[in-house]
Amino acid sequence: VIATNIATGCSSLEVFGTVIETNPATSFTYTVTNAFTDNATIVVNVPDGNGTIMYQIDDEALQSSNIFTGVSAGMHVITVVDTQGCTYLTEEVMVIDYPKYFTPNGDGYNDYWNIIGLQNQPGAKLYIFDRYGKLIKQISTTGLGWDGTFNGQQLPSTDYWFTVEFEEAGQQKVFRAHFSLIR
Repeated sequence: VIATNIATGCSSLEVFGTVIETNPATSFTYTVTNAFTDNATIVVNVPDGNGTIMYQIDDEALQSSNIFTGVSAGMHVITVVDTQGCTYLTEEVMVIDYPKYFTPNGDGYNDYWNIIGLQNQPGAKLYIFDRYGKLIKQISTTGLGWDGTFNGQQLPSTDYWFTVEFEEAGQQKVFRAHFSLIR
């Protein structure tokens, strides 16, 4: 290899380069901890490619670890790249959870309560109960959610219980818990 400095015209024959073969990754898989976990974790697995792989969730900084912990509920974008610039893969990942409270006061924030992450499961069934076990509302996980009313009347600030029937990893599951309505 002969390298020539364009500005000075000087040439050198003692320039050496190392060629490293890199095969880009073509896919990745991921696992998400079970729904309704307090500390959701996403683990990414890249089965092919031989570059130095880096991982990113949403717009966070790239990291060398393939594990993301403390992931919030909702849709996230996982990006896999390699440091050689040969791999760029992205995929959307859903984390299922529920808000622990909501404030239906019309300010545009937390005005409705619904399960987060089940929007793509129109067959999921969600039931909301008062503290005595009376069914208050059955709502769709694909809609806005519950507005804190029963028969058009605002219900009081207190805890409410729910049961959700949904599918996870190909299996039907049922989850029960409670949340707070705050006025």
